[in-house]
Amino acid sequence: FIQSNLRFKMATGELLSTSEDGDDDQLMQAVLGYLKKKNLQETVCTLRKEADIHGDEDSMHIDKMKQVLTSYKSAQHQERALSQFGALCQFVEKSLEMYRGELSLVIYPLFVQIYLELIVGNQPKLAREFYEKYKGQQEGREEDLNELVTITTKEALQLNQNFFQFRSNKYVVRMCKDSFNCLLSHLQDNSHVLLLNLINLHLFVDVFDGLPKQPSQVALSNSTLMGDGMRSVNQQKMFYGVTLLPAMISALLDPDEFDEATVDAEADPKKKKKKDKMILATVKQKDKTESHAPQANRIPYPAISESEAADQQEMIQELTGRYRITHGSQPTIALYTFINAKNIINNASLSEDCKLLTAACQNSAVKVWSLTKNKLHKMRDADELENLNLADENIIDMIMDEKTGSQSLTMHGHIGPVYDASVNFNKTLILSGGDDCTARLWSLQTHTQLSAYRAHEHPIWRCAWSPQGHYFATGGVDRLVLLWSTQHVSPVRLFSGHLGDVTSLCMHPNGNYVASGSSDRSIRIWDMSSGGCVRHLTGHKGAVTSLVFSPHGHLLVSGDEAGIILVWDMSTGTHAATLSNHTAAVTTLAMSREGGTVVSGGMDCLINTWDLAFVVDNMENELANEDVLINKSRTKDSPLLYVGTTRKNLIMGVGNYCPNS
Repeated sequence: FIQSNLRFKMATGELLSTSEDGDDDQLMQAVLGYLKKKNLQETVCTLRKEADIHGDEDSMHIDKMKQVLTSYKSAQHQERALSQFGALCQFVEKSLEMYRGELSLVIYPLFVQIYLELIVGNQPKLAREFYEKYKGQQEGREEDLNELVTITTKEALQLNQNFFQFRSNKYVVRMCKDSFNCLLSHLQDNSHVLLLNLINLHLFVDVFDGLPKQPSQVALSNSTLMGDGMRSVNQQKMFYGVTLLPAMISALLDPDEFDEATVDAEADPKKKKKKDKMILATVKQKDKTESHAPQANRIPYPAISESEAADQQEMIQELTGRYRITHGSQPTIALYTFINAKNIINNASLSEDCKLLTAACQNSAVKVWSLTKNKLHKMRDADELENLNLADENIIDMIMDEKTGSQSLTMHGHIGPVYDASVNFNKTLILSGGDDCTARLWSLQTHTQLSAYRAHEHPIWRCAWSPQGHYFATGGVDRLVLLWSTQHVSPVRLFSGHLGDVTSLCMHPNGNYVASGSSDRSIRIWDMSSGGCVRHLTGHKGAVTSLVFSPHGHLLVSGDEAGIILVWDMSTGTHAATLSNHTAAVTTLAMSREGGTVVSGGMDCLINTWDLAFVVDNMENELANEDVLINKSRTKDSPLLYVGTTRKNLIMGVGNYCPNS
């Protein structure tokens, strides 16, 4: 792999740094910006001195921009580059079919770079002629091309986030060694030095041993903004397993079989054999989930309280009697719809048990509704609390004032629109993020704001709780993912690497990792312990709008604004399956409690239920939609804001009624 890339560099007489340098610069700028905002001048000076950085962040940005906007040397070079690109296109078309797919992956990045070189070289007319001549060969890139053709000046390039990043960072192309040798031989034999220079400057070729990619894999690689994910990242160790209580594992087994096995096994030898099988299945499931699980103390979580332990026990009891969703047992779906709230409700979510509904509002409010007969009560005053017996078994209920109960609650504190809000596991805290660049923590016991978290410099799009509570993550326009603790007002981790807005977040069920999706069409999995990126997943055709992990942590399901759902294997960081039945953006995803099905909701007013167990059993095969799609239900002109599953596997949806949507 290293030798192959050196051959590219030796062909042009240059040894250039890899794309990882760009990531380091971006991380350094983010850290310096955060320290400067906190007015930690001595720390800033020390960091600049140790990193040998001169000037301020603005000068760093300007220097990088000047480097990116370096014009082509002469008109003769431009004409030669166009000629060499045309010859490369003909070579790819005439190459062997088994290599053609991988070889075609270099066409699009070179096409874009040559077009931008012409723009930077003040040749807009020649750039347009080049665009019109070769745009037909960029199949599946129509939206990107429509955006590219609007760039006609240097200033327009600076203002375009996607293509400025495209030119500032290296496009990753992954191909087998045989395909790489074919490409290199063509370029060297025909003395296409200019193309070799462009590849050196703007591409990172990741060469692997083995057979060429399948057409489906080539299609995934050819839809991303910055090419394939770095293979070195996806080879890092990830503890994707989950440690579950034995009672939880038993509850997650097939409920019908489990009920049959729990009858009097001593009275019937056959039933005893059945029970033995269930015990063996429980042991195997425990080995499966815990074999790749992290150590219990890898991330410092506080000990669970008695009330949290009671909530977990209640959840286990409810899971045992859940409904199983299959092709033969269609799901039951309940939908909550907001009326006359088209421009009022930005987002909504349900609590883990689907008994509380929260909404993030355009008018800066966070609203909460109780979906059961249990009202939202406020804690008693301090004088009344002093008279209570703390040793009483019902102390949790006694501290709440019955006179203050209501079915809904509205809390104000944000300055501007709120874009996301969610409830923690035990329904005591609400987290929200908004246009004022702050994340805010609210108490459902006192009905007040507890804290405001300030570190983002731009609006926050998404926030997510850890399943165990205590930690939460935020992300937004500044392309950063910040990890927070409820016990500190400063972030405990800063994750940098995305080239676009952070548009979706999800915490791993073992509480050790954060998954983030971005408008750069990529997904990154961040290690909360080390702070590094352990998975970089690419293949989406649009911004990643929704994420969800399977309960056992082995799979990640993601949806994008193009309506495509991808399934990822966390053990290898590879694509496992593609699910497509939506005609608009997939806005929300949810898993059944045992992980056998995944539910998706979108802007097309559809709620789709997919057989994820079938996907896992047939990862090596091409899957047809009719084999995977269990159910398709359409709402009445209500695009989905959220879908979830109760502990009994009842599907719950939240929509915003928009007539003629």
